[in-house]
Amino acid sequence: KYVEQANGAALTNGNVVEAMEGSFVEFADKLKESGVKVGKFRADGGQKVYAQQELQLGSFPTILFFPKHSSQAIKYPSEKRDVDSLLAFVNALR
Repeated sequence: KYVEQANGAALTNGNVVEAMEGSFVEFADKLKESGVKVGKFRADGGQKVYAQQELQLGSFPTILFFPKHSSQAIKYPSEKRDVDSLLAFVNALR
């Protein structure tokens, strides 16, 4: 359960399955020079209430993008977790 962070923006990802970890690492690497930061947030345990109330996370994995100039998160609308799909989503919002 993670948050993928972008520059002043952020992406969140709930319970990242090990098989998906490689895609997120590659995704973060490709965005490194763009100013988009990718990080992790554990959305269970002590953070579960925050994740449910503040981020409206009900199921995992969930990916959110927090645009730099907005207080509203945008939920990733697809089950596709490959690098190209994630990049297309972020690039469409920047």
